[in-house]
Amino acid sequence: MTAFPKLFSPFKIGSLSVKNRMVMSPMETHLCDKEGFVTEEIIAYYRERALGGVGYITLENTAIDPVGRVNDGMLCIHDNKFIPGLKKLTDSIHTVGGKIVIQLSHAGKEALSYFTGLKPVAPSAIPSPLTKEMPKELTGEEIKAIINKFADGAIRAIKSGFDGVEIHMAHGYLANQFLSPESNIRTDDYGGDTARRSRFAREIVETIRKHVPEDYPVICRISADEYTNSGLKLEESKEIARILEKAGASAIHVSACNYASAFFNIPCYYLEEGCFIHLAEGIKSVVKIPVLAVGRIVNPTMAENVLQENKADLIVLGRTLIADPYFPNKVKEGRLDEVRTCISCNRCIESISEKKLVCTVNPYIGKEGISCTTKTTQPKKILIIGGGPAGLSAAHLLSSRGHNVTLWEKESQLGGSFRYASLAPRKESLGKFLDYLISQVKKTNTTILLNKEATAESIKQFSADAVVLAHGARNVPVEINGTQNNGVLNVTKAFLSADTMGNNIAIVGGGPEGCELADFLASRGKKITLIEMRRVLGLGLVAHPRYHVCERLKKMGAQLHINAKVTEIGHNYLVISRRREADQKLDGFDTIVIPTLHQPNSTLAASIQTFVPEVYTAGDAVAGRTALEAVAEGVEIGIKI
Repeated sequence: MTAFPKLFSPFKIGSLSVKNRMVMSPMETHLCDKEGFVTEEIIAYYRERALGGVGYITLENTAIDPVGRVNDGMLCIHDNKFIPGLKKLTDSIHTVGGKIVIQLSHAGKEALSYFTGLKPVAPSAIPSPLTKEMPKELTGEEIKAIINKFADGAIRAIKSGFDGVEIHMAHGYLANQFLSPESNIRTDDYGGDTARRSRFAREIVETIRKHVPEDYPVICRISADEYTNSGLKLEESKEIARILEKAGASAIHVSACNYASAFFNIPCYYLEEGCFIHLAEGIKSVVKIPVLAVGRIVNPTMAENVLQENKADLIVLGRTLIADPYFPNKVKEGRLDEVRTCISCNRCIESISEKKLVCTVNPYIGKEGISCTTKTTQPKKILIIGGGPAGLSAAHLLSSRGHNVTLWEKESQLGGSFRYASLAPRKESLGKFLDYLISQVKKTNTTILLNKEATAESIKQFSADAVVLAHGARNVPVEINGTQNNGVLNVTKAFLSADTMGNNIAIVGGGPEGCELADFLASRGKKITLIEMRRVLGLGLVAHPRYHVCERLKKMGAQLHINAKVTEIGHNYLVISRRREADQKLDGFDTIVIPTLHQPNSTLAASIQTFVPEVYTAGDAVAGRTALEAVAEGVEIGIKI
């Protein structure tokens, strides 16, 4: 019997019967083509999640109107020409026993005119908080036309074989814009009090209900709290939920935020797990239809408790299923140690703004239709230098494919520089991912040697068929006048010296490492001065964690100097220079920390080229890398050899 009985109990929303209470969230992938048609890549991506055991999939937001298409990575259903591709997708899901619902969406003022070629529309002429573009205020006739387009989308969804529809009424898109007092200041029947602002959403549900079978699932996704000063709050959203229930909604999917509060919308590791569950609980207290909870739910125990405590009826998993499509099956089978846990870094969110979906912990995104773990017919003797994310991911895949793999690590433990990244506050999930990588390698036949320094001679003596160099960057301290004689520390040493470095700390460089070190030390009561020569702190971090770490530093009283260059370092002081201002001396520091340049580490590769048949380089040894690139490069090498 499963340890999570409620999570794996069957459930029903109208005609949709599901085998468990887990739902895949509608999250953009940009795996469709630029016209919004289904591709083989997107079919393989969703089919993998269906095989992974989720109760049902919600297909990413799909445009019911070209004017409401937010970008060229958004699927479309505004014309019958999209039905064949969508039908091919649903057939693929149904063939493996999965269920799939489609999210119907109109972005309203968040659509981009430079992409659509048309002025965005909205309930009121209030600019987008993101693009700042002024939308066209919809007329009553135009509102009716859009409502009918939602109904047309639902009709096409049935023809395409979808098991239900979800109406996107959240996150600052058009239906949410009508619901919110922040974006709807109309004075006609579509604006004013809660009932009138809900009319657009209500009529979408009512109109769809007239065109679909009686028990066909029509789910509404709402932002129960917009997390802005004048936006929707939970109490008003309870009233909206009752209105939608009366209109014929089959279930309420409870999310939060809009574009103005986007830093909270997709909660990164700085926000608590399950941070929106209380909103689902509030909505469930006032409606009789099923309620879906979402919001950084990565722990099956938390999911089970939410259901047991009747706070929601279903659990929505987004990034959790991006990270590991087989999460449901692994949890059901008790293989929790094999779950590739989402670290909430939001690199996935960053990736879809410019390209296709990627994931730090799952380098197989977009490769679902490719057999990456095929056993080799020609096993090779392979030596991997370095036990960081790149080396570990390469070792695991190569050994799993049947190669004879040995890994050398010069330190006394595996992890490389990634181990220090996991020390910063709220980044414990990174440590869990590192533990996962190590445990997976240890389950293979990989031979691991710690405290083993690699030299050209020792590699030559090993006589490998292939060598993977994942031994990290060449770390070079930034040259500043005075750094040689005044006991400065680099970031790594500073992480390890928190208890002995005094109380008043200056950190030169406000990039990702500097900001996270500042957070780490400030959380331990240190007085922090952080100096960054650029205009923005944390450049290199994804926008969500960058926002939160900067806010944390401000709240902890860190002295933040931007547009300031350090020109001199003394025994307990430093001098900063700003354009058009006199130099400023800052003193009284117990310790000064300076940044390190992570430069390509190619010396070892050059020294072994003549006697090693195949030499590959990955991770920081190539250039400064994040864990995403390091893991991906390790896997690419693992596939190639």
